[in-house]
Amino acid sequence: MEQRARQIAEVIQHELNNFFVREVEFPKDSLATLIKVDVTPDLKHAILYVSILPINKTGSVLEVLNKSLGRAKHYVSSKITIRKCPELKIIVDDYELQHRQVAKKLEEIEDK
Repeated sequence: MEQRARQIAEVIQHELNNFFVREVEFPKDSLATLIKVDVTPDLKHAILYVSILPINKTGSVLEVLNKSLGRAKHYVSSKITIRKCPELKIIVDDYELQHRQVAKKLEEIEDK
């Protein structure tokens, strides 16, 4: 990723973290964390990697996040000065789920 895209990704991540804390009401007993933001070199798209806990609330939290993307884009565009704010796309970072699956497989192997 080129330097400009990296800088914009950092600013977007910082501003969206603020937005999620202040403006988005998540379902009860759930937590969404913005892990990483990648911006394409042409600055047209930003991919937001989000971790959601607990895993069984992923659908409802993702629905809330997708509904708030328009407001999030408007919030970010008011905070940074670039010609056009990148389109935001959310991807669930399922590292925790993969970690649990690997741990379960390892336990099965050890039990044999």
